[in-house]
Amino acid sequence: MRHLVANVALYAIATFLVVGAGLFAWMRSSQLVVTDERTMLAHHAPADAREFDWQELGERTYRSDCQACHAADGQGWDQYPSLAAAGAMLAAPGGREFLVELHLYGLASPRWRAPMPAMGHVPDVALAAVLNHVVTTFGDAARVAPSAALFLPDEISARRGLGLSPREVDARRPFP
Repeated sequence: MRHLVANVALYAIATFLVVGAGLFAWMRSSQLVVTDERTMLAHHAPADAREFDWQELGERTYRSDCQACHAADGQGWDQYPSLAAAGAMLAAPGGREFLVELHLYGLASPRWRAPMPAMGHVPDVALAAVLNHVVTTFGDAARVAPSAALFLPDEISARRGLGLSPREVDARRPFP
């Protein structure tokens, strides 16, 4: 009888581990999202949609999604560019749209050996926050009026769905 109980327990544990591993693999392959845009907005956005609490979210998103390539100080390294021109890019005609499209659709350019991956999976509020963080922290913020420079989540969502390729984004670059 003891062997029967031990075998049942062993098979139950093995089944639990196999099912758990399968569920974990499915979640990773499906890029299961544990939050959504509405939840994130509720946490970071006030009632007035023209302003939102982007500082903490922008810094955290930069650390998790951008810092590996562009470095903690935004200076970049090797094939990854510095972010110092972000303010000038924002001030250029078409620059605001270019910065949004660059993040949504990625960038493939002969200027850099490594392409910028598309960040379309990042929610609108987080993308607006990280753009604000980059422009105010690393960009030449003095060239742009701070209140006019801030990106809003609605501005990001308006540029989604254009279906641009990374090469098309490079062709829209405001200045060389």
